Amino acid sequence: MRKISKFLSIVALGLLVGGCSQGQKAKRTKAKTETKTSQNASGDLAKLSQGRDLFAWTVYWDVDKPWQTIQKESQNIDAVGTFAAFYDENKNYELFLADGSKKLDKEMRTTAKTSKIKRYMTVVNDTRTADKSTDLLETLLASKSKADKHAKEVVALAEKYNFTGVEIDYEQIRDNLSLWKKFLVFEKALYARTKKAGLDLRIVLEPPTPVSKINFPKGPEYVVMCYNLYGYGTNPGPKADYKFLKKTVKDFSSLGKISYALSNGGFDFNGDEVTSVTGSEALKIKKKYKAKAVRDKKSGTLYLKYGSHTVWYADQTTLQLWAKTLDKASGKRLASAFGGWNKGK
Repeated sequence: MRKISKFLSIVALGLLVGGCSQGQKAKRTKAKTETKTSQNASGDLAKLSQGRDLFAWTVYWDVDKPWQTIQKESQNIDAVGTFAAFYDENKNYELFLADGSKKLDKEMRTTAKTSKIKRYMTVVNDTRTADKSTDLLETLLASKSKADKHAKEVVALAEKYNFTGVEIDYEQIRDNLSLWKKFLVFEKALYARTKKAGLDLRIVLEPPTPVSKINFPKGPEYVVMCYNLYGYGTNPGPKADYKFLKKTVKDFSSLGKISYALSNGGFDFNGDEVTSVTGSEALKIKKKYKAKAVRDKKSGTLYLKYGSHTVWYADQTTLQLWAKTLDKASGKRLASAFGGWNKGK
């Protein structure tokens, strides 16, 4: 897998804004809210965590920064996604956990506070040389028996490292309904195996997923990406705006147990050249060129200009505005999470 991303300071890849389901789930979230409030939670994520479950993604090629953040924000973080487990094409596509992920996961179990945080093994359809390979999925899920074998392999690896949950992040399936059909066979087999093993299961979905044409099973939690509205190959603009977020909630509302992943940081646009920037990098550009950052009314995102460049980026305020937009669109206060990288090329 190519190292194409950077860990952002504090809230990097995603604020996962997860939907609360009815009954016990709603009560559990409320209890967490009361606990955090009574303890006067501190930290950069304190406001965002009030009444929400926060989920953090970490990346195997940058261990130190996320570990520092997790320790600092442990009282605000409810779960961590360890990115990533992927496939070795040199060993018959054997699934393995990256060394950096092993190191960080081990560190999380060394302190009283961080050991209480739920830990998910994030599985991606990447190999050592290719990202988001649908050809890989066609091979792994070619038949019902192969799909079940794959599910067994995923659970075995999660149990080997004592994870509390599994997260499947298979991307670029898009409108390939034939592959989705195979994926559903795998998902059902995986859910049965994770449930038996006492593991939670989360399924990550991209905005273009044709939800109305796919009968996703009940049980797993679904995580919808709410970013990259603008970026590589587009005109300058924000990773998300209010219209996009509202549409996403409407499109995926049928799934029930659902979360929405947000992303801070952004992109530096200069004609056909687009560069990924973290929030801290955007601030350095602002200071260096003495540029004025303006908050866009349609997205809550900041943008600034220097020379022929236009930089769009989301900060903590943006994430809170986006979270509130999702709350309002769904008609309920949603749980939340945050994560760890800004995708580049």
